[in-house]
Amino acid sequence: MNPPDMKKFLITVFVLILIGFFAFKSIPTLVNKYLNSNADRLISNMITRTSSFGEHEVTFGEIVLNYDYSGTFLKIRNIRVTPSESLGKDMIAVNLTVDHVDLTGFQWFPFLFRNTITVDSALLDNIKIISSSPPWDSLFHEPKKPKKKTGKDYDLIEVKNFRLNDFSVEIKNNLYDSVRISLVNMNVNAKEFKLTKEDIENPKSLFDVEMIHGSIEKAQFHFDKFRQSTLVEDIDFDTKTKKMSIGYIGLHNKMDRYAYTSLFADRQTWIDISKSKMELSGVNFGSYFKKGIIEVDTLSSDGLHLELFVDKRKKKDLKKRPQMIHKTIENLKQIIHIEHLFLKNSYIKIEERPDNASPRSAFLYFSDINAHITNVSNYIERRGKNRTLELDLTAKLMGEGPLAANVKFDLEKPDGRFTLKGTLGKIKLSSLNTMIEPEAKIGLKSGTINRLDFNILANDYDGSGELIIRYENLEVELLNKNYEADEKVLRKIGAYLANKIIIKSNNPNKKGEVQKGNVYFIRETHKSMFAYWWKLIFSGMKSTLTRESMEEMKKKALDQKSSQSNSESAQSDNSNEKSGDPKTSKKLERQEKKEERKNHREERKAAKIDSALTN
Repeated sequence: MNPPDMKKFLITVFVLILIGFFAFKSIPTLVNKYLNSNADRLISNMITRTSSFGEHEVTFGEIVLNYDYSGTFLKIRNIRVTPSESLGKDMIAVNLTVDHVDLTGFQWFPFLFRNTITVDSALLDNIKIISSSPPWDSLFHEPKKPKKKTGKDYDLIEVKNFRLNDFSVEIKNNLYDSVRISLVNMNVNAKEFKLTKEDIENPKSLFDVEMIHGSIEKAQFHFDKFRQSTLVEDIDFDTKTKKMSIGYIGLHNKMDRYAYTSLFADRQTWIDISKSKMELSGVNFGSYFKKGIIEVDTLSSDGLHLELFVDKRKKKDLKKRPQMIHKTIENLKQIIHIEHLFLKNSYIKIEERPDNASPRSAFLYFSDINAHITNVSNYIERRGKNRTLELDLTAKLMGEGPLAANVKFDLEKPDGRFTLKGTLGKIKLSSLNTMIEPEAKIGLKSGTINRLDFNILANDYDGSGELIIRYENLEVELLNKNYEADEKVLRKIGAYLANKIIIKSNNPNKKGEVQKGNVYFIRETHKSMFAYWWKLIFSGMKSTLTRESMEEMKKKALDQKSSQSNSESAQSDNSNEKSGDPKTSKKLERQEKKEERKNHREERKAAKIDSALTN
């Protein structure tokens, strides 16, 4: 190449390099000019294209976009998302406000060509969401015609470093305008956060994350037509340490126990839980985030305070079938595995309003409860060959009698086999009058249980075993119609005969002979497992006094069960026969209408109370 040609070539190369340099420098400027000129439309489309915010409108206070070849920096102030006028009342409406969002390293190529949002770091500050929806029953239980989706979810959202500050949510029922779920002040730091389209569509999956640490000030869930609520406060969690702590857990009924139980035709349990703290260690957060499976090595609850109340004046619901432990665990919708569960310094009070003229309710309580429960699991892959759920417990009955018990449940036997063993230490019998007097119209005037031992093998059908109760100076008194000590002569004579002839005042007797009690009871299938436990133990206490043999107890229990079955069958047959009689049919129809009017009155009363609660 001659010198003039070489010169032209060098000049051409230089010009091309210069043009390339200015083009390289100017492209981001042109892109930024375009992005900032169309920022509102671009960012609005990013949000409202998703199914969650379809048919919603977005406004911004300020948007700043700065593009370079490594990605885009995005700063947004005062975001507002509100439902559009076209959103139907049967749809979920969302009102969202965000103080500011800072994103760095936003990639446009994955967004435009892969339906993916990829960001190096993200900060979301002071987010408030108020969402209203139809009643949940209509959302999840009523069949609906398929509707055309109003948005398209992203295939993937990934953020290398993610920080969320002061995030709060309220989900309301738009029928009552009452809060269903609330979450207050959640703060989160996370690394390698990924949310896929499959996660959104899978109800058991949340997201994937390499590390997450966060806290929640308060979370609350309202249910039972807003009459009850759960409250959780001061939550901290960390995937690095695999730990989680909760400062307070409570389940509260907003109504008084009598007001609440009066709303139902059948017996309904009033429950209140408070004062409980919780620590969890060995938490498999990844398993929960991706599969919805709860896996915990150790869960420790401290200070649980539980109160139960039942009004026995309400009729029994004989169709109820409370499940035994093995079925309860097996039928849980949530897959769960807790290797060790500890209850510390807990308290349980059981109160009943007897079905009689007693002016007061009956109750007993257990204090200073400390328990260790192992293998609470329906996760077969994790629990392996260990098929036994075991409970070791110590407590004080009525704040006085030391109780130690061990219960083992076979989680795989179809009949729900379990063993119940325990010992009750020294307690004054008069301490039990709070339960016995209102229920039986009999008082324990004096006496002491020195020791009570029981050893029972039972299943879903019946249970048997042995009980030994050592007591002394047992003396009862008969109560009058006011459930007070009766001073009438005949009552005193009756009490004297009971104490001297029917009841043995001491066990062992004066010769040192110990009367053992036999345990046998056929489970009442409409009652709870705890009622079953008590009936088993009570059968042994009763047989200690009556000296019934095991054969006699079984025969009596079977005869009673057969009699009840025949009675129920006869009532059903009698009802069928009478249904053919026109006079009887009219009478039954009048009774049904009367009952229907009564139910309507109760429903109106319940509706008024519901309205008062929600307002």
